[in-house]
Parts: sequence; structure tokens; C-alpha cells
Amino acid sequence: MNLLRLSWTNLWRRKLRSGLTLAGIAVATAALFSLLSFNRGFDRALTEEMESSGIHMLVSTEGCPMEAASLALHGGEIPKFLDARRLPEIRDVPGVQTATGLLIFSLIEDEGRALYFYGVDERYPALKPHWKIDGAWFKGPDEIVLGAEAALVEKRKVGDKVYFPELNAEFTVSGIVQRTGSEDDGFFFLPLATAQRVFKKEGKLTGVAVHLADLTAFDKVKDRIEALPDVYVVSRDQIMQQILKMTGSSKTLMAAVLIVALAVSVLGVLNTVLMSVFEMRGEFGYMRCVGASRGAIFRLVLIETLVLCLLGGIAGVILGLGLSAATDQWLHDLLPYAPAGRFIRFDSAVAGLSVAAATLAGLLAGLLPSFKAASASPMEVVRHV
Repeated sequence: MNLLRLSWTNLWRRKLRSGLTLAGIAVATAALFSLLSFNRGFDRALTEEMESSGIHMLVSTEGCPMEAASLALHGGEIPKFLDARRLPEIRDVPGVQTATGLLIFSLIEDEGRALYFYGVDERYPALKPHWKIDGAWFKGPDEIVLGAEAALVEKRKVGDKVYFPELNAEFTVSGIVQRTGSEDDGFFFLPLATAQRVFKKEGKLTGVAVHLADLTAFDKVKDRIEALPDVYVVSRDQIMQQILKMTGSSKTLMAAVLIVALAVSVLGVLNTVLMSVFEMRGEFGYMRCVGASRGAIFRLVLIETLVLCLLGGIAGVILGLGLSAATDQWLHDLLPYAPAGRFIRFDSAVAGLSVAAATLAGLLAGLLPSFKAASASPMEVVRHV
């Protein structure tokens, strides 16, 4: 007796019910696949973004280091500023390879769109060796460099003028940074002195981005910098840990929703297979009468359940990948300080674990119906058909 073929025939006989159950399993598996991919992808994207930032440590005023750290990646404003006189002092600290001042501001247009400006000096490109710039870095006070997305939205190319009525200032586009896949794509980069002037923050900095010559000397350099007046140092690892901490509650909430979805999926499978067993009691009785063992009946029902869950698991992974772009966008909108880049990508380990979890759920859901089908007395079943 070919149990696999017989199981498939039984599922096919109840197309609608089997299809609805398979859809429920697929949705739960897609949620599981998305969550597992997100957990792995978020950490990977955050690490990639921090490495691409070129910042080993960020120097800011005491009391706002984490705010300044997240601004270094995502833009915005802070209430406290660092005295610009600290910048040359930080550059003179032994072990500092590159130190560049940052003045970061946001500007809300009449349409409600937020523009993020980075006031930086001529040393900033040294933090971004992976950048490719069409045109050139700004050389004059009235020039501006646009990220790829900013240039696309503003419909500007190298040599064009761009006017900001809220600042009453016009700049010439000297360069456009080719797409990096990071938050840099949406930024407007101005000369530091120009940014200080137009935002009325002369002599002020949001912070100083520092790249070290040798990371093993981090603690020594940090101690030397913090010996300067009114400064505080936050490391790249601290930035990452703070962002991961801020997203922890969101991850917990998504995990709780996933557990509910998996539980509902298991109950759906259990209900479907139990109904199938009750409908087929007569057939099981006849099978027992013609020689089928209890073990064969048990395996038949269990295989039917496993086939249903295996197909649902595979369909769920495909569904999760198909919705990955929309899911990524939703997660970026939902989570604070989410790094740029894709969270959900195909990973064979994650896909295999998701399908295995769906199959295990089917195994657990199929045990009771399989036992009920195998434990019935053949004569009693036939008598009541």
C-alpha cells in the first residue's frame, strides 16, 4: 500500500478545506520566515551601515551622546552643541587619523517633506572611501553635494542651482554621491562654515566624527579625548547596542504576534485532520478488515498531515520572499533608527528552519488524529457506518 499516494489522494478529495489549511500554514510560515530574516538582517544591515560610516567614535557634549550618534547616521537635530574649538584639539590627539566636524540639521518644506543637511569639512570624504562622486567635492562656500536620492527627488545634476526658500539660500551642485544603499543617499552636504552660517550656529558642532589609525588603541584615545573640557565619547559598538536596545521592544511584540499565528495555524491543521479522520472512519474500518494494521493507519494520517504542512511551509517561504520589499518598507517605517538596506533576504538556513518549524507543527498537530484513527475497532467502525 503506497501511503504517500493515498495521503495525497485524500487531501485532493477535500480541495477547499486542504487549500484553506495550507494557506493558513503558509501565512504563519511567511511570518516566521520574515521575523527570523529580520533578526538576522537587522544586525547585518546595522553592522554594514556602521562600517560604511567610517566612524569609530563620535565626540559630542555630555548628556546627548546617543542622540548625536544616531544623528550621525540618520540626520535630525539636537538641543545641545559642541564648541567648535574642540575640533583642532581632537585632531591633535595621538592615535586620531581623521577627525571631521559635523553640524546636522533638518528642514521641513512646505509640503511636509523633511530635508537633512550635513555641514562637513574637507576631511569628511576620508571617512567614506567607498563613495563614488559624480563631479567633485565642494570647494567654495556656495557649493553643495547631494546624495543620489536627494538629487533624484530635487531633479538636479552637477552644475545645477538648488534654492531653499526656508533658508533663503541658493547653492551650486558641485557633486552627486552615487547610490550607496545607506542613509547617505538622502542627505544634502554643505561646507561646515556655510552650514553654521545658514543655520545660525557659528562656532557650534553637533559632534566630531573620529576615525582611528589603530582600533586597538581605542581606550587610550578615548581617555585622551575625554580629558578635554565638556566632551563625551561614544563608540561605534555603543551606538549599535543603543539602537538594538531601542528596537528590542518591537522585536518582542512581533515575536508575540508570531507565536499567536503559529498557534492558530497548528489548531487549524488539527481541526482539518480531525474532521478528515471522522469522515473517513468507515474507510479506515474497511482497511482494517482487509488487513491494514494500526501502524499503517497511523502513518497514513500522519503522512497526510506532514504533506500538508510541508507544502504550506514551502509556500510560506515563497510568500515571505515575495512580500519582502513591502515588509522591509513597513519595518523601516515602524522601527526607530532602522539602518538602510534590506532586512529580508533569502537565506537557506532561515528558509530551512522555517519549513522545518511548519513541518514540526504538522507532526504535533497530526499525532492526536493519527492515534484516534489507528485506535478504532474495525468492527465497531463498520457497524456505525
